[in-house]
Amino acid sequence: METKKRLYTLLIALSTCAVLMAQSDKRIRYDKESDLEGIEMEPQLLSMHENYDPMDYATWPSYKAAATVAPQGEDFVNRTALWCTKKATYMFTIYKVHWDNMYFSSSSTEFIRDSKTGKKYYIKEHVGAPLDVTYWIKGHEGDYIYSVGIYPPLPKSCTHIDVGQDTHPEYVPGTTGWSKSEVIKNIPVSQLQANQYKITGR
Repeated sequence: METKKRLYTLLIALSTCAVLMAQSDKRIRYDKESDLEGIEMEPQLLSMHENYDPMDYATWPSYKAAATVAPQGEDFVNRTALWCTKKATYMFTIYKVHWDNMYFSSSSTEFIRDSKTGKKYYIKEHVGAPLDVTYWIKGHEGDYIYSVGIYPPLPKSCTHIDVGQDTHPEYVPGTTGWSKSEVIKNIPVSQLQANQYKITGR
């Protein structure tokens, strides 16, 4: 009887693993552009200095976050949602606000890479704020906010992606510096698409 129970438990565990593996190997489910309607994506510009200097934080533009969302996990996969349409790929990245005024930057060397083919898809647009410009986001400590990067469309055959960037921002005197950007590898696209509810709330 005990042996039968162990075998049954083992079969359940194997079945669960098989289901999870099948889900992670799903091909891209294309979203519709209309699925993004009504989602706030663009931060509000609060101030812009006429003489922007990337090495002088007093000249950085300032924005108010597009929206806030419910608290999320700290790892990249849990705080990232992906919309994959036939025209473009929209990556929503969620951040926790640690200070009421935080600085951000989106580099033109940021990419999504097909884990299987190695092909890179570079960011085309960072919604609301220019690429390669460091800027301030005004918010409230403890809030969770998001930014949106737009990339070329991923092929239907893509199941896993790597996310990273080719260059790293320079240290700016008077700031805390930047955390090191690692390439995050082999992320199931289906998992990031399943995270859409974190942005929409539904």
